Amino acid sequence: MNDQPNRRREMLARTPLFSAVPPALLDELAARARVIRVAPREQLFSKGDPGDRLYLVVAGVIRISTLSPEGREVTYGLIKPGDLFGEIAVLDGGPRSADATAMEAGELLALERRDVIDFLHRHPAQAIHLLKVLCERVRCADALLEDVVFLSLPGRLAKHLLALAGTLGVRRSPDAAPTVRLSQQELADHIGISRESVNKVLSKWEQVGMVTLGRGQITLNRLADLEDLAQPGD
Repeated sequence: MNDQPNRRREMLARTPLFSAVPPALLDELAARARVIRVAPREQLFSKGDPGDRLYLVVAGVIRISTLSPEGREVTYGLIKPGDLFGEIAVLDGGPRSADATAMEAGELLALERRDVIDFLHRHPAQAIHLLKVLCERVRCADALLEDVVFLSLPGRLAKHLLALAGTLGVRRSPDAAPTVRLSQQELADHIGISRESVNKVLSKWEQVGMVTLGRGQITLNRLADLEDLAQPGD
């Protein structure tokens, strides 16, 4: 990616938080932003770390997750290009509330907390945009809680696979079934269940042709069936 300020300004302008900012101010923010390149499975921060930066995903996907008291990992969200993350700790000055890990090689823009806070103090109207981002996070957390309460294990697995297909899915052609390059252990870690449970469900789905299992990958052959399973009560 071109590291020149005009490119960084362009990426900032695509986010809800900075979309209405005057060009002169965007130039100032772009000059302060840093480009960060991440490798697959690289951890950006851990729960409890200081919240010293706000991030914008330029390329790649960032997984936001946390560990349960039993040591199982649960995914809160997948952050796609154009989206922000790390805003909670940056705003309240507290520690990070979750872990952030790159799911693939990617590029980020980082803004230091002092620059974000200074920006919001001088342009309070822009805080409304950030509130919308925070509200979206709350809605996602509510949806995750509902999934745990109301969805069966196959339903949770189907819903997460559909989300992965939308962010990491690869298609050989526009009409081809999407393939998610993820091991069954990684998939189990994402939703906080055992690998054996994931394998049992996926094996049944493969027998009826819903998915095709490969080494470190899963092809979703029948998206409509998975969408049906992902609905509460199914």
